[in-house]
Amino acid sequence: MKNSEYWKLRFAQLEEAQNKLANEGCKEIERIYRQTLKEIEGKIDTWYKRLAKNNEISMVEARKFLSGSELEEFKWDVHDYIKYGKENAVSWQWVKQLENASAKFHISKYEALKIQTQQSFENLFAKQKGITSGTMAKVYKSGYYHTAFEIQKGFGVGWDISGIDQNQVEKVLTKPWAVDGKNFSERIWSNKQKLISEVHNELTQNIITGADPQKAINAIASKLNASKSNAGRLVMTEEAYFSSAAQKDCFDDLGVEEYEIVATLDAHTSEICQSMDGKHFPMKDFQAGVTAPPFHPWCRSTTCPYFADDYGEPGGRAARREDGKTYHVPAHTTYKDWKESFVDSKDKSGLQEVDKFENGDIINLYKDKGLSVISDDDIAPNTIKTISEATEKVTSDFKTLEKYSEDMRFSDVVGGLAENVYRLNTGLNIISLDKKSFSNPSGLLEILKKDFASGVSYETDTIQILVAHEMGHNAHIALALKKANIPYGKPLSLFETRTLNEQYQKISEEIYNAAFKDESLQEIWDRCGNELGSITVGNPRELIAQSFGNYYFGVTKSRIAEKIVKYFMKELK
Repeated sequence: MKNSEYWKLRFAQLEEAQNKLANEGCKEIERIYRQTLKEIEGKIDTWYKRLAKNNEISMVEARKFLSGSELEEFKWDVHDYIKYGKENAVSWQWVKQLENASAKFHISKYEALKIQTQQSFENLFAKQKGITSGTMAKVYKSGYYHTAFEIQKGFGVGWDISGIDQNQVEKVLTKPWAVDGKNFSERIWSNKQKLISEVHNELTQNIITGADPQKAINAIASKLNASKSNAGRLVMTEEAYFSSAAQKDCFDDLGVEEYEIVATLDAHTSEICQSMDGKHFPMKDFQAGVTAPPFHPWCRSTTCPYFADDYGEPGGRAARREDGKTYHVPAHTTYKDWKESFVDSKDKSGLQEVDKFENGDIINLYKDKGLSVISDDDIAPNTIKTISEATEKVTSDFKTLEKYSEDMRFSDVVGGLAENVYRLNTGLNIISLDKKSFSNPSGLLEILKKDFASGVSYETDTIQILVAHEMGHNAHIALALKKANIPYGKPLSLFETRTLNEQYQKISEEIYNAAFKDESLQEIWDRCGNELGSITVGNPRELIAQSFGNYYFGVTKSRIAEKIVKYFMKELK
């Protein structure tokens, strides 16, 4: 079964993707705020030009502006506003006010200016509500389906997922969740009323004092920026809630019994998120803002499924509630392909059906697969498939590797194409593939071919050999951990670190005894260089890694590689 770190990583990455959806909504809201400010600047400027001299308004003109009633022609604008409001979901309360204004015989200049500015704000907040609602619907649907995808892929089996209908989404969107009992639509309405009141007061004061119109424009711009910040905070906080709600609903539907809090730990992490990170709760205790995110505005924490070591049947009840058919989900499956097979068309062509689904079958099926690679949207599906097939071939002989290592992941590898690192502070054995290199497979192959041509790295001109090479490094660490009797996944003490290093070096000596007999040191180095590349000369660590690559995917098989890999097969049972 996947360990805790796997689930934490996958669901942290999922939350990053959800944040991107929210950020897109924020950018669109920022755009309409800028557009609204430009509209209001134009309207204020037009009115001031009618009555100001040298950018100043006399007291006589100000009184006339505030109390006069000579703008019958303005009713034509009002009729246009009413039509726009009815066609574009502007609040019915505002449309009613406009209808009342149009019934008046005369409208004062001040009333006209207030109506024009409020029209801009009504349009702004109607659009903001639409963007926010649309974004949250995307966040909820994406969160639900991606959660189901990650869990099914994590356990290696999939079954049909019922589609989310619009009524279900609307029910979730309109449900208040915060302590003030308001949903996001009501918060937007409250922000709108506050902004309109403040702007109208600002205009009144500016006209009474006869101030430069730029002063009013600057003050309104400041208030709009504050409102824009509130809008951004609202979107990001609501995103955290709807992501959380989607995960809860999906966890419930898939039979997950416990969940764990995963905080983004950096210099900006709040105290409450730091304190909640790593805690796990039964699903019955899931409550946003209390035992689940968001814990505060701009919250970046998320949740992931929590499975105890002896958990026997994750997803079992949910699978049996369907038609009884479950399918093997290969490690290289993309979200797009999964959704097509289990949500949209439900076409299972090419998928292997799991005939029986009894307690523990998910775990057993997953363990048979061995290590896999965590997919990434920037990496081509064919590349993921190639990597996954390579890992499955190696782990078919080394099933115990799953106990001593993490699934491969894509990240920034400094100065290389891939690396295997054992982290003493976490006890995790991790293979990382350079994201930039693997997102350009043709460029990656060119680099590998140059290494091959130079003789530095013999027969490592394919992605499969590179993957098997890193798995050799991984196996070296795994065997050292086994021989040192050090539990996997725990930080090492100073004594354990020394013991691990001793076993690591001892293995390096033992492989020479396994692969060579009476050769001199020079003869050993010559054979290593000729059969496996100059990188292996005097370097047992690279000799092991190159042996794995050659044994599983090399064209010209090396006797040295065969003996070393068989040594690991014997020792790493």
